[in-house]
Amino acid sequence: MNRLFAFLIVVVLCVVAIGFYRNWFAVSSQSPNAESHQVDINLTVDPDKVKADAEIVKDKAAELTGRATEKAHELVDQPSDSK
Repeated sequence: MNRLFAFLIVVVLCVVAIGFYRNWFAVSSQSPNAESHQVDINLTVDPDKVKADAEIVKDKAAELTGRATEKAHELVDQPSDSK
């Protein structure tokens, strides 16, 4: 159970890291309020960028699996040299 929990944490950290790298998320803050000493921090998510990147990954995966399937069919169709 601990391994599953650790694995899920690693997956979440990877998604967050990739999200910040690909600009899916942005963090911004306003200048602190001098009277109350509070700082407003905003997290912005760009779902359009996430969808666009997901579509690119989907297309690339389909292309790669299509190539792998073609190569597998070529290997199956080749005559064997066994006598």
